[in-house]
Amino acid sequence: MIRQGRTLPLLVTCKARPVDILQWLKSHSVYPRLYWYDRDGSVEIGGYGSLMSVSENDPARFSTAFDKLSGILDMHPQKGLIRFLGGTCFFPQEKRDKRWEDFPPLWFVLPQVVMVRSDRDFFISVGVLFEDREDDNDILARILESLEKAKAKDLSPIRNQFPEVITRADHPDYADWKNNINTSLHKIDKGKIDKVVLARRTDVSFKEAVEAVDYVHALKSANDRCYFFLFQPRRGRAFLGATPERLLKIENNRLISEAVSGTVARGADPDEDKDRGAWLLRDQKELSEQKFVTDDLIAKFHRLTKKIDLPGPPEIVKLANVQHLVSKVSGVLRNGISIGEMVSSLHPTAAVGGCPVSAAISLIERLEPFSRGWYGGPVGIISHELTEMAVGIRSSLVIDRVVSLFTGAGIVKGSTSESEWNELEDKMSTAFKVLSGGQG
Repeated sequence: MIRQGRTLPLLVTCKARPVDILQWLKSHSVYPRLYWYDRDGSVEIGGYGSLMSVSENDPARFSTAFDKLSGILDMHPQKGLIRFLGGTCFFPQEKRDKRWEDFPPLWFVLPQVVMVRSDRDFFISVGVLFEDREDDNDILARILESLEKAKAKDLSPIRNQFPEVITRADHPDYADWKNNINTSLHKIDKGKIDKVVLARRTDVSFKEAVEAVDYVHALKSANDRCYFFLFQPRRGRAFLGATPERLLKIENNRLISEAVSGTVARGADPDEDKDRGAWLLRDQKELSEQKFVTDDLIAKFHRLTKKIDLPGPPEIVKLANVQHLVSKVSGVLRNGISIGEMVSSLHPTAAVGGCPVSAAISLIERLEPFSRGWYGGPVGIISHELTEMAVGIRSSLVIDRVVSLFTGAGIVKGSTSESEWNELEDKMSTAFKVLSGGQG
């Protein structure tokens, strides 16, 4: 076993009966609460409590933190049971505001109790930490007690309706957004940048506190082809979302990623929907934005992989409220490439930052009136059986009665403040309708 100070982690797993994992998670008032649902729906994980965690505030030590995670996975004999859920912030060097004080710049947790669905099979895993010389009977008693508490009984009901919306405030508002777009277009015209992704934070306040698990459950019902995630360090604080965008997946020594960019709203009927998708595939502004993202991703893959499978023309991916252009890239990993190197190389993509990345990030810092925190950062699972990270977009920060919705739009030559503002509205429409009971 692995030593963590004087302690040893031990995990016990057994088959469980089928259960709504979010409802099961809500029924246990132990924090942190964590949740991950992969995009194809084959893997779903909910967990509570912290058996072990790796966190880091210093961005210069992110690589060391990822190496620590890899070391735990490599050394632990129970490799199939060790699953860390977590993520990192978008930009570690930014000045973070108090809204994000519960979310370290890097934070991954091995939950104490985990419910896993793999396809149609359910498993529950319980972990304990024990001293080297602890009596075996005491260890067994603690494991049995944890298993008993973790049973799926007396499940808390999921609330489908949310409290009354009191106010909505956009940061920036439209006037400042217009100024930001004009500043960005001036930089583009001068050749300083090719693309910058500007974001907006929309604060929605409610009459009562919003339950984060209910919110994720509602997002799952309203979206498809998305990753769903929840990181809730304590009561009344949560980062969650429904993101369509994969940052990376490691599968049989292959690195898989994708370039997602270009946006159009879904049509009112199948014919209009088809026409809008066709427009997206031929619009030069949207294709230009997509090419920046794809070229940036391919350049990063050349540093990480060999035998790259290059994408053909972009395809359409249809979500609940919008359509995007997507290009898939994969390649065989070079020897010795660590998970930390992959994350640091791929993030931020041109889809959430811009290009050239350093100039785009500098402009984002200058123009955006808020801290991005974990918005747009890598979130996901790191384990031996599955390592997959999504991009934390279409996401929300829940702080008691206030939900902050984060959305972004890629600004390139040909962008207009009105069209990009409308794109933000389209992207957040599903989440806002879920929260407001279909109004607005």
